[in-house]
Amino acid sequence: MPLAQLAEFKMHYQDRGAGDETVVFVPGFVSTHRWWLPALERLPGKSYRAYAVDLRGAGGSERIDTGHTLAQYADDLHQFVTALGLSRFTLVGHSMGGGVAMQYALGHQDRLKALVLVDPLAPFGMRLTPEATAWVNGQQGQPEGIRQILLGAFATPPEDSYLDQLVEDGVGWGKAIYLGTMDDMARFDVTKQLASIRTPTLVTWGDKDTVIPFEGIAAAFTAIPDCALEVWHGVGHSAPIEIPERFVELLTRFIAEA
Repeated sequence: MPLAQLAEFKMHYQDRGAGDETVVFVPGFVSTHRWWLPALERLPGKSYRAYAVDLRGAGGSERIDTGHTLAQYADDLHQFVTALGLSRFTLVGHSMGGGVAMQYALGHQDRLKALVLVDPLAPFGMRLTPEATAWVNGQQGQPEGIRQILLGAFATPPEDSYLDQLVEDGVGWGKAIYLGTMDDMARFDVTKQLASIRTPTLVTWGDKDTVIPFEGIAAAFTAIPDCALEVWHGVGHSAPIEIPERFVELLTRFIAEA
């Protein structure tokens, strides 16, 4: 199990391929590196070297009860790429991980060849009603509740064995990371800062996404100067799992153009 020693904890990651083109993948809420495995398995290994990380306290990363903010996750990511000697790479973030990727780009875009935001957290943060927030918070550590949350992310759910693994990963999110991240997503707002990003950026969204409203996608697309938008028809919140071949084809084409 590969681990990178950071300042406060050991970060777990999975890597694939041995190519010169480097891509780093960041997962979203109640997710781990496992969310990216269908994409990693389809990246051409001779051309790409891919890394999918687990956030602090999640997956195979060391447990830590502090620092569960998107800004800290971005700082952890910078420590990770520095520890591995990754000087220039494409950063891909899904959902909440898209918010982490935006935060990283705002501080370290000199490291980025390209930025890909997959159904990203809106740049103005998460806007749930108090009742919805209370319900989501109440599912922490509950297998059936986590399963409901994850099933809401798909227009076409994955096979049961893979879904069971995703649920297990989500159940493993302890209170500190689960509730801390929920609170920080509600506070998150980088809308006015995104105009400073000059990295070639791609935003993707599924038109059956019930997690991220198109209002949030449009806010990111219009705020980032050099930004492209791809809308997947009939796809939910998770194109890398629902349509991995099409996702990887778009990703590799965009990286080549960038």
